[in-house]
Amino acid sequence: MNKILRIALLVVGLVMAATAFARGDIRDNRAWVKPEKGDKFSINGYVMGKVELYGYLGQLRDDEHITGVVLRKGANEAQTKAIVSSARTLQIEAFEDDGGDLKKLDTSPLAAPATPATPATPATPATPGTPATPATPATPATPATPATPATPPEGH
Repeated sequence: MNKILRIALLVVGLVMAATAFARGDIRDNRAWVKPEKGDKFSINGYVMGKVELYGYLGQLRDDEHITGVVLRKGANEAQTKAIVSSARTLQIEAFEDDGGDLKKLDTSPLAAPATPATPATPATPATPGTPATPATPATPATPATPATPATPPEGH
């Protein structure tokens, strides 16, 4: 009986460990993304670009119900912007791993550009100078009058 109980507990423990390992980079309903070289990202053993990452995060949001994404330390500015943009579009939170602490990244919608107070007045067009008078068309030359034909000699 004790042997069966120990085997059952061992199996349950292995299943729990496998489940935790399968989830990989998803902890506390957040996807943990590692920056890679060349504006690439790594998550759950997959290396992908920013477009693929956006699609993958969307799938995780729908399937795993993640509520945020954490960018691990070592990211450049372009990678941080890509994470913030993806999080803003997917309406999830974005964080940056600061070596133990999580720093929340601003995902608020971009502000609309301010409208100018007064519209710019168009410049007045330059007034053309006195237009040149068109040249008088040349009068056609009168055609020369044809010479009167010679009269044929009589007597032929």
